[in-house]
Amino acid sequence: MRFSADGAAVSVQAVPNGPAARAVEAPTPLQAVRLANGEVLKLEPGDLVEEPDTLASYADMRRFFARQIVLASALRKGPVELVLGAPGAEGRNVQVTAQPRRPLGDLPAAFWVQLAVGAVSFLIGAWVLRARPDALAPRLFALASFGILGFTFPAALYSTRELALDGPLFAAASAANHFGALLFGATMTALLLVYPRRLVPGRWFAAPLVIFGLWWVADTLRLPGGPAWGANLPTLIEMIAILVCAGVQYWRAGEDPAARTILRWFGLAIAVGAGGFVFPVVTPHMRGERGVVSQGYGFLSFLIIHLGIAIGVARYRLFELDRWAFRILFYMIGAGLLLALDALLISAVSLARVPAFGLSLALIAVLYLPLRDHAARWVLGRREIDRARLAKDAIAIALSPGPEAFEANWRNLLDEVFEPLEIVPAAPSTPTGVAHEGRALVVPALGGAPALRLEHPRRGRRLFNSGDGRLADEICAMLANAIDGRRAYERGVAEERRRIARDMHDNIGVQLMSALHTEELLRKDRLVRDALADLRDIINAVGAEAALPDLLADLRLEFAELLAARGIAFDWRVLEPDHIQLAAPGVQTLRAILREAVSNAFRHGEPSRIAVQIVTNAAGLLVEVSDDGRGFELVEVAGGNGLSNMRQRMAALGGRLTILPSERGVRVQAQFPLAGPRP
Repeated sequence: MRFSADGAAVSVQAVPNGPAARAVEAPTPLQAVRLANGEVLKLEPGDLVEEPDTLASYADMRRFFARQIVLASALRKGPVELVLGAPGAEGRNVQVTAQPRRPLGDLPAAFWVQLAVGAVSFLIGAWVLRARPDALAPRLFALASFGILGFTFPAALYSTRELALDGPLFAAASAANHFGALLFGATMTALLLVYPRRLVPGRWFAAPLVIFGLWWVADTLRLPGGPAWGANLPTLIEMIAILVCAGVQYWRAGEDPAARTILRWFGLAIAVGAGGFVFPVVTPHMRGERGVVSQGYGFLSFLIIHLGIAIGVARYRLFELDRWAFRILFYMIGAGLLLALDALLISAVSLARVPAFGLSLALIAVLYLPLRDHAARWVLGRREIDRARLAKDAIAIALSPGPEAFEANWRNLLDEVFEPLEIVPAAPSTPTGVAHEGRALVVPALGGAPALRLEHPRRGRRLFNSGDGRLADEICAMLANAIDGRRAYERGVAEERRRIARDMHDNIGVQLMSALHTEELLRKDRLVRDALADLRDIINAVGAEAALPDLLADLRLEFAELLAARGIAFDWRVLEPDHIQLAAPGVQTLRAILREAVSNAFRHGEPSRIAVQIVTNAAGLLVEVSDDGRGFELVEVAGGNGLSNMRQRMAALGGRLTILPSERGVRVQAQFPLAGPRP
């Protein structure tokens, strides 16, 4: 059966599928209970009160427990009759028999909620104590967890009873509930006397435990003026003491950002949790009204308080607490504004509930939620970050002239962005990211600069958080990309220098040597002009395609004059179609290969004859230069530039270079495609 009180009347309804389901299907007024001896006991709304501490006096409590004894005893002895019907009307009787045990499925949700709050709070206390077993604060917190267990389990027993609970058991459970509640408040006060800073010397932190322990004894002996003085007043004093201690702790924290973060989180947890219990549960009772929600559900607010304080005591992700606190408070204020605006539109403008709620939600979304970023900058000290400027600064640092300037500029940027009190080198093995509970931020070694540890951001006014860690990673990525870009640029410059040196070695030298040995002034002048034109092309990295027959004719004349001046016989044989057009890379490569091979032959081999043969085939163009000189071993010239340059040119075009030295002469073969360089 389910009993409920509505004003001065008591109603009853059978549980679906229960023994009396057909007899009492809907909520029906209950006039009285006729006991087995014929006595009629008229039920009162006070018989169904959840918490006896809300009664006006100890006399009312004694009368309440006495009626509970009578009802519980009658239900145990045998069947009773429920007299149903409106007051003053003729009632009908329904006989019911109390079961020796209440089925688990019949227990209301409030019962399980209270058990869950107690059990979870106890486990949270055990987790905190396990994390820091040697510190006083976790021990006090674990004792507070036991206090929650002490008031939720007894309350679950008597606050969800069907009609009556044996009086002595009820009184003992109520006393245990009161003990657990006072233990929780006293322990939390003691906790704030020693954490995060110690406010009292020696063992004076235990004073709240002694004071409120004696108060509980006095209330159990019914010495104060009534439940308001024995149960409600000490709870109020504990709440005030907690708030005062938190305020003193915040003042004593000074410029310690970790302590202030913990206390702000404590304050938010206490405000949210206490507000969630006081306003819907305690305040209506003080006005003589029913609570907005059942006390069992109101206990969920203690779980909020406990979890919040547990995070602070365990120092779990301490650097995130300010951000979490801001988000919770921001959205709680938003929810409060939503409800207030909804009530205002319903009462003042007479809008229906659904349109009023929809309009309120739209106004909050448009007017309040956009303020989040501005509020975060004001509350958390968050600054707007100019990513474009950071990228420019990273590039400037990457281009710093030397390692000392690089490290100095890198430190300056970190100091400008995070404003740490100190920047010191970090050990190479130190993990990067937020460290030391938000007091430090470690950035990796970059560009020759060591790993750095930034300590106490914003000149010590707050802690580093995960957002700072992500920003540091982003800046480091920008700088790493800029360093990679600088190194790529330097590699490009070095490669361009090697190209210019290679082209000058392979082309310009041979051309100038030909001009030097040419006796005709016009020919000499043309060779010098060609050398200058090639020099401009080499410097500007440009070139033009050419018809293969024309190119070979110029090279044949150049080599013939050069070798004739040295008295070396020259054979030239070309087998190629007349219509071949060679691309610019091929033109440069053919010139360089022929010039370098012919130059090497007459400078190192002392030949009497040099032969050049050029043939087109399926693989492209085959160039062969041979001589009858003294030959050489590859190891003798392995360190020179000529052979290395020829190999690089062949590799760039996707061709191959073969050098076949012997005791008498050398043959150089170069095979490359006519289509140009490979992709």
